[in-house]
Amino acid sequence: MSELKEKIVLPFVEGETVSLCVANADHVNLYAGWMNHPETRKFTRFNMPQTIDEVKKMFETKKEAVKEDIFFEIWHKKDKKPIGLANLFRIQWFTRNAHISYIIDPKYWKQHIGTEVGKLVLDYAYKELNLHKITARLFALNKASIQLAEKLGFKLEITLKKEVYIDGEHMDVLEYSIFKDDWMK
Repeated sequence: MSELKEKIVLPFVEGETVSLCVANADHVNLYAGWMNHPETRKFTRFNMPQTIDEVKKMFETKKEAVKEDIFFEIWHKKDKKPIGLANLFRIQWFTRNAHISYIIDPKYWKQHIGTEVGKLVLDYAYKELNLHKITARLFALNKASIQLAEKLGFKLEITLKKEVYIDGEHMDVLEYSIFKDDWMK
């Protein structure tokens, strides 16, 4: 039965290499694995080990009047498996602003998947949700994510000096953003 559930994929947003699907509770072990992986933790700052139960709670339906977080599972079409998560979070419906983040299995790094995921999420955010501004918070040591943000058209807005503690030293957090008008050009 579990095998069957893993093979049923219901794409919400279709891309060329990947699809964005609704997060699947049957894959919570994978999600916990990505969140606890030493390489991804450095850039996502899951400082404490994430148990499977804690990760499950992240995806439970909350009793909020308006949805503030939208999680997507990144589904690799060719390999027919989930390879990461992407989300819009802290959605502020009145100001029409949100934050974006993603986590991709390190085995799929350097394959331009982040670029495709970013484009799919931004298209969804601006064309379907009619959001106004998307913000990404990146650590200064995360050169790949900075390059990706700039490639997608994000602009540096704020540098928070020595904001995070990574590998024994305080580092800057860079806040990048992109407006709907700039994305739609």
